[in-house]
Amino acid sequence: MGKQVAKVADKTQVSNILKAAPEHWFKLSELKASLGDVPDRTLRRWLKALQDGAQLLRKGERKAARYRWADSGETSSQTLNTLEPDLQFSPLSQSLLTRTEAPPYKRPPVTYNTQWINQYLPNETFYLSLEQRTLLHEQGKRQGIHGKARTYFQKILNRMLIDISFNSARLEGNTYTLADTENLVLQGISATGKLNEERIMILNHKEAIRYLVQNIDDLPLNENTVCTLHYLLADSLVAPNMAGKIRDEAIGVSGTTYAPLEGRARLTEYLNTLLNKAAKIEDCFEQSFFLLGHIAYLQAFIDVNKRTARLASIIPLITQDYVPQSFVDMNQDDYLKACICFYEFNRPEPLTELYVWSYLRSCVRYKVFSKVVSFDEIAALYRPQRRAIIADIIRAQVPLKTVSIYLEKHCPQDILETHQEKFKKDVEDELEHLDLPNITGIGLTKKEFLDWKQVQI
Repeated sequence: MGKQVAKVADKTQVSNILKAAPEHWFKLSELKASLGDVPDRTLRRWLKALQDGAQLLRKGERKAARYRWADSGETSSQTLNTLEPDLQFSPLSQSLLTRTEAPPYKRPPVTYNTQWINQYLPNETFYLSLEQRTLLHEQGKRQGIHGKARTYFQKILNRMLIDISFNSARLEGNTYTLADTENLVLQGISATGKLNEERIMILNHKEAIRYLVQNIDDLPLNENTVCTLHYLLADSLVAPNMAGKIRDEAIGVSGTTYAPLEGRARLTEYLNTLLNKAAKIEDCFEQSFFLLGHIAYLQAFIDVNKRTARLASIIPLITQDYVPQSFVDMNQDDYLKACICFYEFNRPEPLTELYVWSYLRSCVRYKVFSKVVSFDEIAALYRPQRRAIIADIIRAQVPLKTVSIYLEKHCPQDILETHQEKFKKDVEDELEHLDLPNITGIGLTKKEFLDWKQVQI
């Protein structure tokens, strides 16, 4: 008989092991035992590649790290394939967009339509249809973390800083790539061959987004909040006395026949009018879109108006536990034409369709990312209850094999019914992997823990 050659393990074999037990969180040692003689460094490299490809979920760090296969609902490529690859505007929107392609001299000049804003009645007038709003609520709401917005957004802050900075700046013609933006935002490394103005634009977005997240519990829709956003976004890009200040000078808007209002007093009045209306809108997506369109339409600042509108439009979403709008894949030309429709014709339809399409893509991106970074919303929400019942189980000397029975009788009443199975599984998983370094945070003594461990033998 010829000598039998052992099959060398590879990344595919790792995938197969994980897929075979999609609900199980594997330790590194478990994977090694199944793979044979594979160096730790090699195995970690394979796992990192799978994680980067959103095929793998990870929780814990270093020796406490656990890995699980991401099912079909958790991978970005599969989910994105269910969305339209390109935005298909409705016939009405397409006809409006076509009108913007006529030379400016063939389009009548217009100015700010005070009647249009005055006719808008919060919760009676809607730019977004009921169907659009329903879809956005279904896709954008983050389940199970009600009231914990700060925890979630601090966890995904870096992704927000990169994605929103990149996409918002891109809509202004900034040529930084996504990789360039990531290097600048996270490491402070500027891209070579780029204008200094582009670098400042990205860094200003970073500061403005940080401001939103750090103040997420207190972001009123008022003049001060909007002016603060403008100050952070416009710093070093406009004259020092104009950053965060409502203008007194006349301005023009390129590519359109729209001529904004003049005069600081009038602009201040209408800015407060639109913000007061926005504050009364109950639906967060209608509120978000209203801010996106009307802050840009008023043009209350010397420059950086659309950027200010985009960042302001995120406020209703992040303060009400929704995925932020990050303007993913929004085409610059489509966006500018849709804004012109808003300015010149007072028609919001193209911008609403663009907003909805991009938001759905934002949802996919953030849902995948929150899983890749192992942010377990239900686990975070019920951390105090989970630790309390673990302490009770250990003090009561409940064997692991009967923990599920104990939990059926003693599951805390404040756990939502839809979260109870997940909560019980989290308790059992934590008990299985609990060791001495973890018990202090649960409030247990070393003796209590060791006595419980003896029960398991």
